[in-house]
Amino acid sequence: MRCCLILLRAATAASFLALACGAAAQTYPSKPLLFVTPFPPGPGPDLYLRPLLMKVGEQIGQTIVIETKLGASGAIAMQFVVRAAPDGHTLGLTTNATLIQTHVDPAMTPDSLTQVAHISRVTLNGSVLVVSAASPVRNVEELVAMAKASPGKLNYGSGGIATPSHLGGATLDAVAGLSTVHVPYKNSADVVPGLIRGDLQFAFQVASFAAPHVSAGKLRVIGVTAGARMRQYPDVPTLSESLKSDLMVQESWLGLALPVKTPAPIVQRLHAETLKAIKDPLVQAGAERGANNLAPSKSPAEYLEFIRRENEKWGEIVRLSGVKPR
Repeated sequence: MRCCLILLRAATAASFLALACGAAAQTYPSKPLLFVTPFPPGPGPDLYLRPLLMKVGEQIGQTIVIETKLGASGAIAMQFVVRAAPDGHTLGLTTNATLIQTHVDPAMTPDSLTQVAHISRVTLNGSVLVVSAASPVRNVEELVAMAKASPGKLNYGSGGIATPSHLGGATLDAVAGLSTVHVPYKNSADVVPGLIRGDLQFAFQVASFAAPHVSAGKLRVIGVTAGARMRQYPDVPTLSESLKSDLMVQESWLGLALPVKTPAPIVQRLHAETLKAIKDPLVQAGAERGANNLAPSKSPAEYLEFIRRENEKWGEIVRLSGVKPR
């Protein structure tokens, strides 16, 4: 009898929870949404994220306000999101950078596997290895030869300690047997001016940040970290081709996220709205202009499984590169 009573209470509690989630989904959204991003306005993910969010807002009948919180490779923005009410009105981003940070500085960075409700991946791209257009370096082999001829003399920039761009340089050093100097900046947008001025000799950049400067003739792409040659730069070899190492396959990606206890119906609703909005011509044009490959997930569950695999891979790269927090 007691066992039956316990089961009845459990079933009743589950029913109330389902009703509460259903009610939340039916009244959602009840106010404007807040989207917290670690990326500043301008060239970069903003090229496609802004029109994507505008379209999602239009579809759900609410404005989506964009707020930038820079610093700690996206950890500060993610901290704000995971601490928000899990009602679907505060969104943020998961990226490979936030996964990297959980391996480097777990005390600072929310865990993408346990503290986040994932909506969908949006983009999946290789990063690009770039030099100034004024540099004599035309390919990876020439960069390696220059670095070996002057140990400790070549500088590479990144958006901060343990960012994907930092790990790209650290892995290049490890694979090619180089000794170069890492110069961390407050954010990735500051790296390009350093390259153009000649303060830096090379850098790994997310394709969307580099693309406008490559098109303007200020930067030259000499390698890509994708598993295959990028359609935007078909004549540029992958770094795994040039250096014969799969460790140099380091793709950058970005997806939408919510606080972990957000009701499943709301997560599913936003996933459906994202897939619909991503087909909008303005979103497509923004992605193309920034050399981004749109790659939405078929479901939130598929995106979570992708993140699990990426988490294992980036954890191994962090260990092999020896990157440490400040």
